[in-house]
Amino acid sequence: MKKRIILALLVLIPFGMSTMLHAQSTHRKHKKKKTAAPAADTMATTVAPPPVVDTTPKAPLVIIPADAIDTSHLLSDGLVADTSYLAYSNFTMDSTRPVDGFYKIPMLRGARPFPLPNENKYNITFYKRIWRVIDLTDSVNRVFAVPGETLMSIIMDALKADKIIAYADEGFKSRMSYSKVLRSLSDSTIVTDLDSLTGDPIGSHSVFNPFNPDSITKLEIKEDYYFDKVRGRLITQIISLAPIKKVKSSAGDVIGEQHPFYLYFNQCRVPFAGREAYDTQRDVYGISYDDLFMQGNFKTLIVKESNPADLRIRDKYPNDEDKQKQEAQRIENELNNYKKNLWKY
Repeated sequence: MKKRIILALLVLIPFGMSTMLHAQSTHRKHKKKKTAAPAADTMATTVAPPPVVDTTPKAPLVIIPADAIDTSHLLSDGLVADTSYLAYSNFTMDSTRPVDGFYKIPMLRGARPFPLPNENKYNITFYKRIWRVIDLTDSVNRVFAVPGETLMSIIMDALKADKIIAYADEGFKSRMSYSKVLRSLSDSTIVTDLDSLTGDPIGSHSVFNPFNPDSITKLEIKEDYYFDKVRGRLITQIISLAPIKKVKSSAGDVIGEQHPFYLYFNQCRVPFAGREAYDTQRDVYGISYDDLFMQGNFKTLIVKESNPADLRIRDKYPNDEDKQKQEAQRIENELNNYKKNLWKY
């Protein structure tokens, strides 16, 4: 009997607890519904604010015809590259310094010229002095007149740095300062002085224009030819180098030529040996200006030979260019024949 009572209690107690929990949950739901109803009434009575109207004027809508749209960048004939993408792509431009397509390395910087042998005057059996002109406008001599790298600009840099000396005479007796060299090379213009009140001319004065090294188109060299009987060689040695300047009148007409200054060539060899010469037309690379002069790798025209009257060829045959060329060729042939007949048996 006691066992049955205990079993009945074990069954009734859990059932009662579940019934009580269900009743509590139902009571809570009813409370939530009652408290939520007033909130709905309150929201219904709230007045919404009026909508904001945008009064900003708008641009009219423009309709572009289909045939007015540029579609050329979408077409390509396969022959020309399409460059329209440059407007849309983002890249950095190559800002490296441009090079004119040839291999250029300053290999000769600081180079020294090879020394010349000391000649014994008692061994010389033949001697002749010749003056030649190097025309820089000739295509063969283009290496001396490369724009921006002319031989005259190298000479002016050496004069300004006091590495070589300019002389006023061919015998190297009177020196010239750099400022005096510039004045001798610069062209002068006659300017008329006017009275500040009346405007009448009251005089004139000369104004020197800035010198441009590219304006020098001719160079003159003085050479000595002599035969060394001990060495058995006919030797050519350059003594002087001088630019030739065109003399112009006040109207700008060329009326003659002159030598602004003279250079002792042995002094020029060091600056010339340290500067590399380039000639893209003749494929000349890796050679210095000193090498060009020592090898005679240029075209010249004889304008004078040593003579008692100290006359130039143009002084012997004035106003006759054909006679002048024939005389220059005659002197050249004499030198060549002497070289050929040195070892003729």
